[in-house]
Amino acid sequence: MHSPREVAGSREALSEVLLDLAVLLGSGQAVYLRFGPEGAVMSVKGRETFAFGESIGACWYGMTPQERAQVVLKWTRKAAEYCRKPRVRWLPA
Repeated sequence: MHSPREVAGSREALSEVLLDLAVLLGSGQAVYLRFGPEGAVMSVKGRETFAFGESIGACWYGMTPQERAQVVLKWTRKAAEYCRKPRVRWLPA
């Protein structure tokens, strides 16, 4: 069985994805992912921050696996950006 040739820049792209995932999973956030045949949802919520969320409905069904992966990758990047600079809730003293 032959493995696919490595594409130039793929290591850098993988590193970016791993850094984004580390931000999501290591910053005290609750991360919810659901990928089903009828749609997908991703949400991130912290104790003192507003929630971040993305969802996709009926068009998820007609997407190819590659298109779905691209959507999930985009959500991961957006969620990591949000977690790096979240909107903090005002809490009374």
